Amino acid sequence: MKNVTLRMAAIAALLLGFMVGCDSSAGSGAAGSKANAQVPQTDTVVAADTVPVVEEVVPLAGDPLLNSLARILAGLPLAETDTLYNVTQTEAWAKHAAELNRMWGNSTTTLNKVAAIRDKDFGDITARAQNVFYSFSGPDFPFMATFFPKANTYYMMGLEHAGTPITAKEFNAKTYDKYEKALLDLLRRSYFITSYMSSDLNNSEIDGTVPIFMVLMARMGYEIISIDYKTLDKEGNWVASEKPTSSVCIRFFRPEENEEKTLYYLCTNLLDKEFDPKVQAMIDKIDTDSTVSFVKSCSYCLHYGSFSQIREDILKLSFAIVQDDTGITYKTLTDRGWTTILYGTYTHPIDLFSSSVYQKALDNAYATRKDIRPLGFRFGYNYKGSSLIVALRPEE
Repeated sequence: MKNVTLRMAAIAALLLGFMVGCDSSAGSGAAGSKANAQVPQTDTVVAADTVPVVEEVVPLAGDPLLNSLARILAGLPLAETDTLYNVTQTEAWAKHAAELNRMWGNSTTTLNKVAAIRDKDFGDITARAQNVFYSFSGPDFPFMATFFPKANTYYMMGLEHAGTPITAKEFNAKTYDKYEKALLDLLRRSYFITSYMSSDLNNSEIDGTVPIFMVLMARMGYEIISIDYKTLDKEGNWVASEKPTSSVCIRFFRPEENEEKTLYYLCTNLLDKEFDPKVQAMIDKIDTDSTVSFVKSCSYCLHYGSFSQIREDILKLSFAIVQDDTGITYKTLTDRGWTTILYGTYTHPIDLFSSSVYQKALDNAYATRKDIRPLGFRFGYNYKGSSLIVALRPEE
């Protein structure tokens, strides 16, 4: 087909040259004829290899069953032609949809404010960030995806098991209640509570993070292409597994963008004494010039010496870090020469955490710096006043 196209283009060029010659010979009588006699006409043929070949854009396709199941639990309607349409016609589902709409409405207000700050101030970061590294994440997909929508690959990890995708089982009020309960803290407080997740993501209805990822992706307008179990080899490479593992790979996209994205979720303990060498090998393979790290509501783990390995990994891996006050301490960042941009306010850590995680240096920075920027939304534990810290790696 390509050769036929090229031959037709060459013939068209020959005909065009011929017609141009005819037009130029139709001048005013003898003068036109004399000019044509003195200047021989030549045909200009476009070389075949210069004809541009436009590649057809093939639309990405989601998995119909996975996305229908995700939409059901997300409280979103299905097309009447969908094989599971009748599930959405029950009174129990209608109540679930109304509750999810209410819960999601609260979260949407916050995410819209996140997007506004991102578009106003984060242009250089989002354009450069092809990879997002989100340690201590659990299934907190919405904030990460809103801050960094242009990234290609997302690395997320937590203590919670990956679990299995939603299946086409019987849906009832009990099922819907479990999902509403599991999503409540994220959509109301902006973070998951670790102690609650041990039960919310480990029951007969929800067995890990994957079902929650599916619901959140559906609510954010993404479609899932596939969900595959993965494991890490000794060199830190992701390899396929035929049975459920602690790691999962989700491929997804937004239909209006048609750009495939990949999320890797890994169930792992990031304590120094528990740190898996395979995880370290995986981290060492991530490009340091196109990776931004995201930290939020991580129980102040990165303040402690027992998490020194992941802290050093983040500093080595990232060209930028976007975090709340539970991330790497302000003093550590400034001592290492990182440039910081501060948003919001800094308040004393909530009572749930030890006073040892209070940052005097950060408090002084908020009290004395004249370049503090407004935040306008809850980010992390403090509902009375949240801090957002953007740190940029020093130029080498």
